[in-house]
Amino acid sequence: MMDRVMRNEGFVFAVLNAYRFSEILRLWIAIAIVAAVDLVWLRAAGMTMVIDPTQAIAFCAAALLSFVYTRLRPDRRIAELATALAQIIAFTVVGAILSYLTITAKFPLVDSQLAGVDTLLRLNWLAFFEWVEVRPIIKAVLAVAYHSCMLQVAILLVWLSACGRFERMREFVWLFVTSLLVILPISWRLPAASAWVYFGVVERVDAYHLIDFNALRSGEMTRISLTHVNGLITFPSFHAALATILIYASRGVKMLFPLYLVLNLLMLAATPTVGGHYFIDIIAGAGIVLCLACLRQLRWGVLFARWNTSPSHAAG
Repeated sequence: MMDRVMRNEGFVFAVLNAYRFSEILRLWIAIAIVAAVDLVWLRAAGMTMVIDPTQAIAFCAAALLSFVYTRLRPDRRIAELATALAQIIAFTVVGAILSYLTITAKFPLVDSQLAGVDTLLRLNWLAFFEWVEVRPIIKAVLAVAYHSCMLQVAILLVWLSACGRFERMREFVWLFVTSLLVILPISWRLPAASAWVYFGVVERVDAYHLIDFNALRSGEMTRISLTHVNGLITFPSFHAALATILIYASRGVKMLFPLYLVLNLLMLAATPTVGGHYFIDIIAGAGIVLCLACLRQLRWGVLFARWNTSPSHAAG
């Protein structure tokens, strides 16, 4: 009986390990495909890009650590953390380039339609903006929460690695990459300038993205500098998606989850005013993540269903 249990556990470990490596490989393939699309599109558009040395060094360091602690001096905690960081850095770069390139397609802006959906939902963007503007403490808290996302990502990955929660780390990276893979084509076909522009409050905010956004649509920008990229996606909101991912990925992690829940709910609340997003942008961004999370859970359910019906398990 004990031999059968051990065989079953060995089978599960082998399946999960194989699945882990195949998932890591699939994510690298996705990153490579997006990078190839970037290069082809840049060449076709007659545009160039300037690499950010800091990002390049960070990626190389993470990739090197991943190789060393996977192949030469096996240490799963360091290897998993380094691999996750390398993939997030790489996809952030190629995704940022693609987000800039999609703006050059010059599809009609859908700001009026997005604002119309907010109205149908009885969500008054301008009233919420004005309410925040006259409350400086709330405005400052929302701004801090909104700009905390990448620090949160780093802390979460280090924490999960230290706790040995490697599957949760893989889940986070998978959701990060796949959600942006879904959001990018939608934002390409349905571009929007931002709620700041539509409601005429640009002079009252730091509309940091508009210079690049307008220059790309007019054809004036021919060089993308990765040292100065801004978030150009309005619909669906990737900030809302990331806030949802951070809440979901920190679930069940003592001490961290309560903090991340509060901080990312504040980030979601900040997205209309600090990020210039419509409410429907937030709903769409969060909805995409929840759908992807359900899809991933279904995939794991299928995997374990196959294990339960395997000959070795049935024999036990």
